[in-house]
Amino acid sequence: MKKRSVLYYLNPRNVSAAVEQYGYTYHVKNTILVYLLVTLTSVIAGCIFKLAVPEILVVAVSGMAMIPKVIINSYKNMYEQKRFSDVNMYIEQMLYSFKKTPKIISALQDVGNIISKDSPMRCSIQEAIRYIRFDYSEEHSLDMGLKIIESKYQCQRLKDAHALMLKTEKIGGGYDTSAKILLSGRAVWETETCRFQKECKNRQRMVTIALVLVCGVCLFTPLVITRFAPQVDITVSPVYRMGTVMMILICMRTYIKADSMTAVNWLRNESALSEEAQAKLYQKVVRYDFSREKRKSLLWAVPFAGLGILFLTLHWNYPAVFALFGFFIAVNQHKIGYRLARKRCREEITKAFPQWLMEISLLLQVSDNVNSAIAKSSEDAPAILLEGLREMQEQIMENPESNEPYMNFMKEFKLPEVQSAMGMLYSISSGRGGDAEMQIDEILSKNAAMLSQSENMANENRLAALYWQFLLPSIIGGGKLVVDMTLVTIAFMSANLY
Repeated sequence: MKKRSVLYYLNPRNVSAAVEQYGYTYHVKNTILVYLLVTLTSVIAGCIFKLAVPEILVVAVSGMAMIPKVIINSYKNMYEQKRFSDVNMYIEQMLYSFKKTPKIISALQDVGNIISKDSPMRCSIQEAIRYIRFDYSEEHSLDMGLKIIESKYQCQRLKDAHALMLKTEKIGGGYDTSAKILLSGRAVWETETCRFQKECKNRQRMVTIALVLVCGVCLFTPLVITRFAPQVDITVSPVYRMGTVMMILICMRTYIKADSMTAVNWLRNESALSEEAQAKLYQKVVRYDFSREKRKSLLWAVPFAGLGILFLTLHWNYPAVFALFGFFIAVNQHKIGYRLARKRCREEITKAFPQWLMEISLLLQVSDNVNSAIAKSSEDAPAILLEGLREMQEQIMENPESNEPYMNFMKEFKLPEVQSAMGMLYSISSGRGGDAEMQIDEILSKNAAMLSQSENMANENRLAALYWQFLLPSIIGGGKLVVDMTLVTIAFMSANLY
């Protein structure tokens, strides 16, 4: 859905239109009622915090501008949950049906009879069946028919299942092992995603509780102090009012942000970086110029060194310590920057490699030529792996009998799982590892574990972002209390002077 400004949703019709994009109906009168409730809540909060009318209006208008996001996210969450459930069921039933009868059209018909009638997935399946059965103008009707479903559900696991079935029906070859691994991977995906969804809800609940507690603690000033010490009433201060309004707005924004983080596309487990950003990150790490970056570090360290000497001369010990700390950070920034970039690159490779290895494994089910499979997989390989794959192919062409091209792949990142998988690929390529089918089975088994690790890594990154939303209310409340207590101290001292 196209991103809109908060002011756009002040029009209740726009809220209803946004909800309709997710396949639900939301009446305009419901939005108006919500706006009235927000206004009433803002007035009550304003009276409790002893705000003036202008401040209450700011809070009310801001609340009305933000609350549509909560409404839309609630329907988006139901929509994404339904899509996840449909795709999960589709992959499972398609693979079981295909194992029984290795025909795509037959498997589609079986699954179409299981999916509920009101599901968009069923409409997509029926559309694909019609295209495959009645459109004879296309040479690749099976491919195009399945792409109808893929285009509406951008899910890599769904594409993997389709790739296996297409290769099996067109070329033949064994598929039982691949189907079992895909089913096992689907089960892991379902388990991890459901666990992650529950954890997201728990984190969101913690954020909500933290925000309520912050607002409750900040009521200490207007309710308790002003009651027992009316001579230090700070609620008339513009600083107090401005701080209170800012606290309320930041709390609302924090809640909206946390709510948005739980309404995500559960079908995707991909990098937050674009393909271009992935390529730049890889280039930065493998072609890092330490000499040039070290010179930059020394230049940045000069001002801190000068300040440190100046502070020491003036006997300003604490500023000198901070300047010294800044000097050490600046003089080592090239090392810190490289380590952070390398760590991020390792994470991206760890997430991307299992998907690429799955594609290789599926290609090897219908071909024993590892070099050809690597070349074909490079067409749609993740950007973080692309340059490494090209270098490996060039080395294989120069020295096809050597294991070095395989073992040099991503060697600088020291990933044992990658090195182990590439060693197996070399064994299959050279024909020295015994039964190739057993080795492919072992690759697929290891890949299932790597996929689970990739799922966990992506989920942990999302949960970390939610954790920061949980910490933010504490910072907000602490800052607000510091301001209030400072105002109280000033007011108390002024009252005693007079």
